[in-house]
Amino acid sequence: MLYTILLILGILAVLGSVVPSILFLYGFIKNRTRKQLITDQKVSIIVPCKGITESLEKNLRAICDQDYPNYNVIFVLDSKEDPAYPIIDRIVKSKKNANIQTTKKINETSGKISALISGIKKTGDVDIYVFADSDIKPHKEWLTYLVTYLSEDKIGATTGFRWFFPSNLKSSLISTWNMASTVSLIHPISNYAWGGSTAIKKTLFEKLEIESKWKKGFSDDLILTEAVKKAGYKIKFLPQCIVESPTETRIKKYLKWTTQQFTWVRWYYPSIWFFGFCGMLLIQAAIIAGFILLILGFTIPGILMISTIFFEMLYGLAGILTLRKLMHYPKEKFGAITPYFILMPIVCLLYTYDLFLSSFKKEIKWGGRSYRKEDALKRIKR
Repeated sequence: MLYTILLILGILAVLGSVVPSILFLYGFIKNRTRKQLITDQKVSIIVPCKGITESLEKNLRAICDQDYPNYNVIFVLDSKEDPAYPIIDRIVKSKKNANIQTTKKINETSGKISALISGIKKTGDVDIYVFADSDIKPHKEWLTYLVTYLSEDKIGATTGFRWFFPSNLKSSLISTWNMASTVSLIHPISNYAWGGSTAIKKTLFEKLEIESKWKKGFSDDLILTEAVKKAGYKIKFLPQCIVESPTETRIKKYLKWTTQQFTWVRWYYPSIWFFGFCGMLLIQAAIIAGFILLILGFTIPGILMISTIFFEMLYGLAGILTLRKLMHYPKEKFGAITPYFILMPIVCLLYTYDLFLSSFKKEIKWGGRSYRKEDALKRIKR
């Protein structure tokens, strides 16, 4: 009886660890056909900026240099005293489709949301809003893809994600870590709008009263996600809109960022956070149990549970092969694929650790301000 139970648990562990690879295969099948691109919508891209970050000028120029005929870019800064202002001012003077605005601060929300709302007020007569971070360096068709898929029925928003092209072992680990996040974006049930690269029709943005919802919260992308999905619309994740970001090599900094992201999810979507945490924890527990079972003589259940390590590696391989095929960058830019499947078991451990840390956090420090769980929950209930 005990052996049968352990055997069933081993099979369940294998099935659970296979799911991410299946999702990547599903994503490949859904996105392999190129859609006829649409360029007849008038677009405003709103880019909150704060301070000088790596490759800032190159990133912002890439946003201004899209192969799209009718769009403008609004860079939003807290003030002209911001260190980034001279750089952005230089860009704006050389680009007819760009301008600078300063933020009108809204005390009860985050600095980023204040900047986004300030930018929206200056967009004028447009069809689509695009929200972008200043640390992305998009390829020239990024905007076209975001706009094109908004024409599909029941697509409320389109979104991409960021990508780190690695240069050494440490940055390879972080790139694999970052890649692992994209699996949750593939299926409409679990995906969300990533605030660094998201588009939504102006009419829907206004219909869903997202601006007023933003004023009551802290996380721009999670609030937008909730509004769109509650209204019965889908969010379309586009691998073609995964965009380059400056390569991150500081593991401690990236751990802090990922823990912060999971904390936002725990505050706004506690059920999703809970199931994600339990899933990751159970997989890691299965691996440990597998080694113990082998020592105790339960060979087949032990091998099944330990084999989840192999399926984690398969997850990494499926991810890099799928995204390298669908993303809009040359294959040689990605470098070797080997680190992505060798390092994935370590990444899964780090994800479990991220989720564990996020379970204790009651405060997030972001953009020079502190945000507490109690304040977030009060605003959600309003």
